[in-house]
Amino acid sequence: MKISVKQSIAFLLVVLGTFGCGKDDETEVPPTSNITFSTSPVDLQGINAKFAKDIAYDSKERTQFDIWLPNANTPTGLVIYVHGGGFTSGDKNYVYAVQAGGAWDFPADIRFFLQNNIAFATIRYTLLKTIGETEGVKKSMGDVRRALQYIKHRASDFNIDKNKIILSGNSAGAGTSLWIALNNDFANAQSSDLVLRESSRVKGVAVRETQASYNVEDRWVNDVFVDYGLTWSQILANETGNIQKMYGVSSNTQYESPAIDAYRAEVDMLALMSADDPEIWVNNTLRDVVNPYNPFNADIPSHHAFHARELKERADAVGVKNIAYYGRNPIIYAHPSNENWAQFCKRKINE
Repeated sequence: MKISVKQSIAFLLVVLGTFGCGKDDETEVPPTSNITFSTSPVDLQGINAKFAKDIAYDSKERTQFDIWLPNANTPTGLVIYVHGGGFTSGDKNYVYAVQAGGAWDFPADIRFFLQNNIAFATIRYTLLKTIGETEGVKKSMGDVRRALQYIKHRASDFNIDKNKIILSGNSAGAGTSLWIALNNDFANAQSSDLVLRESSRVKGVAVRETQASYNVEDRWVNDVFVDYGLTWSQILANETGNIQKMYGVSSNTQYESPAIDAYRAEVDMLALMSADDPEIWVNNTLRDVVNPYNPFNADIPSHHAFHARELKERADAVGVKNIAYYGRNPIIYAHPSNENWAQFCKRKINE
């Protein structure tokens, strides 16, 4: 069995991402057999595939996904993508265009998947409030977890093999994907919501510009940024507002409580990882390897190369297969296979 002890989640809201427990008493969105197809926002260049948008997986304002489905006679694999944005911005249309200064060619990747009989979905989720947030990131991550279970619940409608699904994302979406993939199975066989009876386990997880853990107070100080001798006080000095928003608290006094200790324990992906977890592909190579707080650059701490380093080290220690790339100026580690994320997804789905 997997470890049930989870750890922390404080952070700088520039990009985090992960988790969501979901509630068993949520109202199920009943599946319907009809899917309305429309013109793909991505040029499919003649590939025989269909596109459907704004499929609701819950009744909230932002709980929808888009999906591309290859024309196949048998159930196909699926890659699910979760956008980033620090849980305060971003949308599922992120994959409609080339991103990261040309480094991430999503339209080409979508065509690659479809040509290889792999479906592709892009999810949006509830964002954190800019003022007065009381739930924290569990709200957002719970949406993504439910989206995965909803798609599995309707697997036959989408012609999807529910045992061949890859979770992927960048930044907050990457952390969310890791949290779901490394956690215990959320399936609740006793739930009155049929969606929540579905397994949340996946075949693999592919993440870019991710965080290693949302237990900032412990993991970022003692593991991720240990090279720089950072203190929790230094992080708080720069990130107090973001950390409070992440946990849904309004003061440092509220943060220093048993409830937030438990919250943090539930979102420590490093602690969650165990030998029975799916293979990981991780790439944090867009930014130079520098001290994240001297001087402080809001974009660096949550995307630093050392997050990928810690994920790889933990995976190696517990026996989880991994493909890792991290560091720019200097490059610290690059897996000798040179396997990119799309190739990784195809390999895992076909295994």
